[in-house]
Amino acid sequence: MSDFQASPELLAIYLEDARQHLEAVDHCLLTLEREGADSEVVTAVLGPLHTLKGNSGMIGFPGIKDYVHRLEDVFARVQEDALALDRDAFDRLFAGATALRDAIEQASREGREARSLEAEKADLERLMMSEVPEAAPQAASVAPPIVRAPAGPAAPSVPTPSSAPTRPARIESHYTARSSVVRVEFSQLDHLLNLVGELIIHRTKLQELGKALAEMPGARESARELLAAVHQVSGVSQQLQETVMDVRMLPIRHVFERFPRLVRDLARETGKEIELILEGEDTRIDKAIIDEIGDPLVHLIRNSVDHGIEPPGVRVTNGKTPTGTILLSATQESNHVVITIMDDGAGIDAVTVRQKAVERGLLKADDTLSDRDVVQLIFSQGFSTREAITEVSGRGVGLDVVLKSIERLNGLVEVETVPGVGTKFIIQLPLTLAIISALLVEVSDRTYAIPLGSVVESIKLRGAAVHTINGRETLRIRERIVPLLRLSRLFGLPQAHDPEREYAVIIGRGDKRVGVVVNRLRGQQEVVIKALDPAVAAADVGMAGATIMGDGRVVLILDVASLFDGKRLAAVHGRLLPALEA
Repeated sequence: MSDFQASPELLAIYLEDARQHLEAVDHCLLTLEREGADSEVVTAVLGPLHTLKGNSGMIGFPGIKDYVHRLEDVFARVQEDALALDRDAFDRLFAGATALRDAIEQASREGREARSLEAEKADLERLMMSEVPEAAPQAASVAPPIVRAPAGPAAPSVPTPSSAPTRPARIESHYTARSSVVRVEFSQLDHLLNLVGELIIHRTKLQELGKALAEMPGARESARELLAAVHQVSGVSQQLQETVMDVRMLPIRHVFERFPRLVRDLARETGKEIELILEGEDTRIDKAIIDEIGDPLVHLIRNSVDHGIEPPGVRVTNGKTPTGTILLSATQESNHVVITIMDDGAGIDAVTVRQKAVERGLLKADDTLSDRDVVQLIFSQGFSTREAITEVSGRGVGLDVVLKSIERLNGLVEVETVPGVGTKFIIQLPLTLAIISALLVEVSDRTYAIPLGSVVESIKLRGAAVHTINGRETLRIRERIVPLLRLSRLFGLPQAHDPEREYAVIIGRGDKRVGVVVNRLRGQQEVVIKALDPAVAAADVGMAGATIMGDGRVVLILDVASLFDGKRLAAVHGRLLPALEA
């Protein structure tokens, strides 16, 4: 064991690099298993392995270093056609890659090697003892890979077998190459974005001061100069804001790249044949969302594998190919990213869902919900159509977690299904959680912000158009009945009930609609979201955050998801209006 003690910063850099190298190993194994031996694929993974080995030795993890070295030997023998990989060999290599990932994660957390890889290393040695049945022709000479200089602690190195010709020119250029990438802690970007947000707030304030000054006698010339300067500052601050936001954006590939291995392992566990298709991997999204969206997607992928795709025999009987298909795609639409998970499996049986919902008390036997609405009940807490618990599902934990996670990100999720044809989950997320476009509304002389992505339309409310159904105010819009919600009553504000000064802001969540009654529309504006104090956030008062206006006023941002949740609305109503009925 090395006496070298790596600093937390060094361990973080090592772990970040190691994760990328392990993704390369998984990608290589998946490609070899699917397409057969390919010298170029093997060559591509030897570079990351060599770098990981060097970094592990430098950081003081000799056990990990030795295992990676043995893994290099295995891939080298595959490259030379001296080792044949069958189904069992791939299973052992995938298991070893998982063990290596666990060992690296534990060592990085604890600062020392905590998981032994001796058993896995012995398994690799036994694997290398197996020979190709017949002598294969000598593989073509392959140029040694050029290993990029890691940003971590290890020095750049170039593996050069004695049989391969040396290339001094390329080696020299490798050592003198300059990196165009700088590692920055995400917390620093957050701090920079907060400063940009403050700059935007003060920019707005300067604009308002300039307009007020222009109305003063004898100050118009000064006002023009001030407004011209503010215009220049606005242009620069806008570019700064866009640049900072762009720096925070990463390709969604960073999330998608983990799923080929996941689908492969789940298919093996369930005895199914599944092909995963990835599209739109270059779609960019805020890193804050990338860090949160992984787990919900894992639940949906597992759901598609276990509940969606049928076993090969059943698929053939139903006239399908034995191999099922799961499509995972991402596209940008306006200021949103739409993620789609679609499978060509059995679909969701609304009759079965309805039966389970009645058993769990979510529905009454005589309720007349449409099949589309019934299917949405799969997002209910603890809901599962599995009769028995398996390794993959059946515990009723999964889709309710997906719904809560997506709503926490100010997103929407809905499901479309056709029995016997397949199922599609659609997730809509904002590009960023830091700065959003909002509709500013006024209620009882107080200003609130509604995320613009949830606003369907705004209409002037006329008393004759409002009807009361079962004690609740509703509005008829194009043959559709939309329930109305008065924010003044919900938040216990003085009710300025003036039919001539009321508007209904129609907000949507999936195919549902609610009309929020306000006194005035103040226009659209980009706002910087400020998190609420943990004590306030824990109270669940129907607010997603706050923002600061140019005049210094604090404006609360409505939590749109809560406006569709009757239980949460009743709870908020009960806390804020104890003297009124919910």
